[in-house]
Amino acid sequence: MRILFVTQAEKTHMLSMVPLAWALRSAGHDVRVASQPDLREAVVETGLPFCAVGPPYALEQYLRAFKALESQHVDGEAGAGLGVTVDLDGMDTDELLELYGGVVNYWLRMVNDLMLDDLVALCRQWGPDLVIWEPKTYAGGIAAEAAGASHARFLWGMDVLTQMRIEIEDRTPDPEQAWERDNLARWLAGRAARYGVEFGESLVHGQVTLDPFPEEVQLDLGTRTSRRPIRYVPFNGAARVPAWLRSRPDHPRVCVTMGSSSMERFDGNHHLGDFLAALAELDVEIIATLPDEQSEELRTLPDNVRIFSHVPMQPLLETCDAVVHHGGAGTCLTAMSLGVPQLIISDLVMPKYQFDERVLAGRLAAQGASIELSGEDVTPARTREALRSLLAGSGFRRGAGLLRERMLGTPTPAEFARRVEELVMGGVRPDYPVPTA
Repeated sequence: MRILFVTQAEKTHMLSMVPLAWALRSAGHDVRVASQPDLREAVVETGLPFCAVGPPYALEQYLRAFKALESQHVDGEAGAGLGVTVDLDGMDTDELLELYGGVVNYWLRMVNDLMLDDLVALCRQWGPDLVIWEPKTYAGGIAAEAAGASHARFLWGMDVLTQMRIEIEDRTPDPEQAWERDNLARWLAGRAARYGVEFGESLVHGQVTLDPFPEEVQLDLGTRTSRRPIRYVPFNGAARVPAWLRSRPDHPRVCVTMGSSSMERFDGNHHLGDFLAALAELDVEIIATLPDEQSEELRTLPDNVRIFSHVPMQPLLETCDAVVHHGGAGTCLTAMSLGVPQLIISDLVMPKYQFDERVLAGRLAAQGASIELSGEDVTPARTREALRSLLAGSGFRRGAGLLRERMLGTPTPAEFARRVEELVMGGVRPDYPVPTA
């Protein structure tokens, strides 16, 4: 079969799908990846064939356009970011609709509209049997249906936009008014019609949604999506494992990371050096990952803090007793898959870059697998004490271990590849096997 993966040019989104892409390729399928030209090098490095669609990606331009909405949130706080991670119950309907409309108009439309023509042409020319798209590249679903292909949505993070749509519908009993308020559906309907595609919920959620999160962490979306579990397999790109990562250290080791964008997206109201110095007061080894140009000012830190420009995340976390990070989905999922307790401080990331960090932090904390810090608690001293608590007891290790067991009980990408024909021939059957831990 021919299988096309579709993603906007965000490297982390693409990397999350690579294990599944290679499982399908190893099973004998013809697999390609389509995205804006900016992602070419990153895709080629994975060994997968690349197809460029649309003009170059311009996230910063989209964020500048979105800036007008940054100060319009609950309690007048500046910036809930791109990602509907504020408390929806605490927002009045006008605020909710404005935020939802902003996400659609100032992010999703700008990313998808420019790549749609090329992507539809690619699908009609190449004729994929299946299109697998990441959850913000809705162009994938439209192009698939325009070419008569099956399609699936692959989640790399929490399905917060669906949660927002449900909240709006719950507040809008009149169907006509609900349709007028649903910016996402109306936009997709208009774009799909250009290619002879009738709008349906599959354009929003895919014909099936592949979800790597364990059930305990997933948002409760009822029957809105046809959701199927798939095991998360960590992949962070090409990497060399240094000798010092081949065994665990004598002292507790803690990873501190702000994700692949690191201090570029770090909140200017906090200084990472102050946090690292506070954490170093504990009897631990701190491994912090920072680009070289951003770590020069941190060279005076204590000896038990080691700074690297890049360390492969999975081998590093396999040797760690805890990880401190901003709540990025990739880091969360990697730590969960290895049973590593997490200290999540989503407020350290600039609001305009936030998406589902606060949602993930809350869900993991509820499972006893992490500690979440936010607001006034985000200080070096309180972060140090939170890490001390995370390392001191067995409860967090137990909570993290239970989530790992649940993830190990879900179908692997290889198992999905063996049954992918069922999806193409008419959807995943009700008896799709879901092993239990």
